[in-house]
Amino acid sequence: MALTIEDLRTATSEQLLAFTKRRHPDFADKIEHWRFLDLSYRGGREWIDKNIFTYHKEGKKEYRDRKRRAYRFPHAKEVVSLVNKYVFKGDIARRDDVPGHIKEFWGAATLFKRPIADLMEMISAQSSTFGRVWVVVDNNVAPDVVSEADRKRTKGRTYAYFLKPTQVYDFEYDDDGELEWFMNGEFIRDTSNPVNSEGKIRERFRIWTKDFTVVIEVKGSGHNKVATLEASTFREHRLGLVPVFPADHITVDDLYSAPALIEDVAYLDRAVANYLSNLDVIIQDQTFSQLVIPFQSMLPSGGSGSLNDEDDEGSDEMNMLVQMGTKRVFGFNAEGGQPPSFISPDVKQAGLIMSAITKLVGEIYHSIGMSGERTKEDNAQGIDNSSGVAKAYDFEKLNSMLAAKARSLENIEKNLVRMVNAWRSDLKELEKTEDYVTYPKTFDVRNLSSEMDDAQRLGMIDAPKELRRKQMIRLARKMFPQATEEAMKAIEKEIQEDWLEIEEEVLAAGLAGGFPSTGRVPGKKNSQGENNKGSVKADDKTKADKPKPKPNPAAAK
Repeated sequence: MALTIEDLRTATSEQLLAFTKRRHPDFADKIEHWRFLDLSYRGGREWIDKNIFTYHKEGKKEYRDRKRRAYRFPHAKEVVSLVNKYVFKGDIARRDDVPGHIKEFWGAATLFKRPIADLMEMISAQSSTFGRVWVVVDNNVAPDVVSEADRKRTKGRTYAYFLKPTQVYDFEYDDDGELEWFMNGEFIRDTSNPVNSEGKIRERFRIWTKDFTVVIEVKGSGHNKVATLEASTFREHRLGLVPVFPADHITVDDLYSAPALIEDVAYLDRAVANYLSNLDVIIQDQTFSQLVIPFQSMLPSGGSGSLNDEDDEGSDEMNMLVQMGTKRVFGFNAEGGQPPSFISPDVKQAGLIMSAITKLVGEIYHSIGMSGERTKEDNAQGIDNSSGVAKAYDFEKLNSMLAAKARSLENIEKNLVRMVNAWRSDLKELEKTEDYVTYPKTFDVRNLSSEMDDAQRLGMIDAPKELRRKQMIRLARKMFPQATEEAMKAIEKEIQEDWLEIEEEVLAAGLAGGFPSTGRVPGKKNSQGENNKGSVKADDKTKADKPKPKPNPAAAK
């Protein structure tokens, strides 16, 4: 039976507390994993504090110092950013002939009036990080608003926001696969009156059903917690659906979670950061040669110098030895006759760590088809990212994933349109939602020079006209990516109707004019001289062209 407002109003504080503590079993198992993925994407010193681990033979002081020096290149965030760059670099077409409320939503899709493109980029990045986020479409139009003029005057509008899976507690599907009810946690801070309010951030729990939304407040701590239903937050929307839907990195049939782009990348990223931290220890402690000296020289008569880190005081002789030994000395028995000397650290340890780091970084990008983004030295595969051909081949693996990502984003936008229509009392099934937006179906990585080269070769082999026109349209779109749709339509129309037809007319007119078979332009002198076969020397030509003198009859007599 569906959840009703009467069920919540008649529930006791203990029942409401138990309701807010419940998490779906699948969520309870993945909560720590999701928090790690979230932190891997955000990075910062918090990631260093929680994910740089100690190793054997390391004391507490050395561990603190090593974490203080630790650094990290965020490969997980870099991978997400690269996928976003490729997906949104394509031509995303949104129709112009859409209803006014859809166009208004596209112009201000978030609570802070960000456009739809910004919202989709944020959803794309978060879905790549978690695998699945949840999108909520809400409306702040007052219940007493009855006209469009009143709505605009009160600034009521429809907007959307997303929830991380760590904020989602529990939900239920009906027999048709639609959400029956949905509960999530949200954070608020009372700052309406800064004089009387504490300004603390607290969590509360929002419940969505097909007919209403309401908030459960939890106050107190420990055994004194009390849960109450906030009457002021009750709002009846009667949409006939829960205005929440999942947004997947790549669409799957799983009802509760989806695989993330950085599902495995985040853990490889953590291993790289720890290896870099270990390498830092080698650089700090073993870069310089170490002094080897008889320990008899380290203990002068009447003194017992100290080498403890906590004790900086000692004899002058001891301090001089430690300074000469680059802060570290190694003592041995001088009875064997060995003189003092310096020993160098073993560089094989650092080389082994560098080799492991290079391999791991290569696997991070190679696992998702991005090894072309790394240099030849970095990616451990020998692919030079300056080679356009190598990058094009390497991108084939990524292209299929980007196409699936684009299909998922297109489906998310269709869901957004459906929810916005529902808030306008125009509920439709998802498969009947108009195709207001279209994402690219493929992601071509060939550059402009490659397109020009292909167009030239098609002309040389006298390819079919329709094939050459298609290639020229691709070239035009790549040459002018920022052109308006009207301008591109004009260019495409000229290519389809006039381009090759004009070329054939000029060629036909030239052949009808009777060009010389030698291919030379009439009236132009031969620049090749007498070496050209069949040519006429300039002097001979002059003599041949000079008119002969007329015969003189008187001279003949």
